[in-house]
Amino acid sequence: MKLHRNQVWLIPLLLILTYPLWSIPIGKFLTPRGGVPAQTVIKKTNQHNFRMESVKILQNQNGKKTAMIRAKSARTGDDTDILILETVDADIFDEDGNVTHIVSRTGKYNVKTKALTLSGDVVVNKIRDNQFLYTDLLHYNSDKRTVNCPGKTKLIGENVSIDGGSLDYDINSARYDIGGRVSVDLEGFSAPAPAPRS
Repeated sequence: MKLHRNQVWLIPLLLILTYPLWSIPIGKFLTPRGGVPAQTVIKKTNQHNFRMESVKILQNQNGKKTAMIRAKSARTGDDTDILILETVDADIFDEDGNVTHIVSRTGKYNVKTKALTLSGDVVVNKIRDNQFLYTDLLHYNSDKRTVNCPGKTKLIGENVSIDGGSLDYDINSARYDIGGRVSVDLEGFSAPAPAPRS
């Protein structure tokens, strides 16, 4: 069959007029068979997970360097504001620039609050005073410049060893508060002689 140019417009017209007849069977034929179970639908999120190696975080307050936090690696988890740190090595500076060196197996750093939480064999070395603190959990608040150890702690200094149930330290005032059951061992200290009876 040979169509002339003027008769070609009849094909679209014929398809439009007969649409109700052929649309239902063709629609049923083209419909996908079976359904997708709801549990297999993957939900897209706006999270951006990443991992970094050899991380350095520098903290400043009022134009002064207050902390340098180093870690072997850092990654994000469920909360993208928190960096999960591995093998942490940090230096905290007081107003005079004296260094307190801290190491731990793991840590978490909150990017928004600038709070650092260290856990797993935490060792703190207050270099100027030749003091060491041993604990399993340490919270460092960058804004308040405070250190909180809610669990058992052991503080060792020159001629003194203190075991406590918790420890709070204010960097600006250099004040310690040791809570819970406290045990103090002083070297070179002898008990005073009993007072004579009268």
